[in-house]
Amino acid sequence: MSELIIWGRANSINVQKVLWTCEDLSIPFTRINAGMEHGVNKTAEYLSANPNGLVPTINDDGYLLWESQAVMRYLARRGSPKIQSEPLYPSELKSAGLVDQWLEWNSTFAWPAMRPLFWGWVRLKPEERDLNSLEQSRQLMIKAFTILDERLSTSPFVAGGHFTLADIPLTLIAFRWFNMPIERPTFEHINRWYSLVSARAGFIKHCSSPLN
Repeated sequence: MSELIIWGRANSINVQKVLWTCEDLSIPFTRINAGMEHGVNKTAEYLSANPNGLVPTINDDGYLLWESQAVMRYLARRGSPKIQSEPLYPSELKSAGLVDQWLEWNSTFAWPAMRPLFWGWVRLKPEERDLNSLEQSRQLMIKAFTILDERLSTSPFVAGGHFTLADIPLTLIAFRWFNMPIERPTFEHINRWYSLVSARAGFIKHCSSPLN
């Protein structure tokens, strides 16, 4: 099988989801910089693979796929050189449903709350920030993390008793939350969970660099 190719810049949260998934599955890959300062993603060649012009896009021996969480699921189903006793994406219907639920919640609630907060504090210059809007986003993140904290009060990981794909994007959001100059209430169960998930090799290798 040819080596997996991943297009995308290393500091993209959506690319990081895929890189971490590959690390957990021991899938070798080549990453090609694309997006923002690297360009590439608006070229005709790239747009023929991903008409949205976003990252990541993968090429798996000629099979092209985009949308980070679709890529994560595909890679988990695709298989791994090592047998997983605790699969990232369970085959059992109801367990997989919980993983999907929290992946969708990340897309519809958690990330829409975090994105403007991250962009304002990390990507914008101080004089460009709308502090009222940033506070609204902070309050939305508190609401999101209240939901997540309640879930983690009854479950060691987001989708159940072991680490799954559902934990990856929410860990990346938590990393941004903990590394921005904002006031943060204490979420006991998120703190416990985050200490576990942020110690995993995939996070340390691909997702723990300073925010930029």
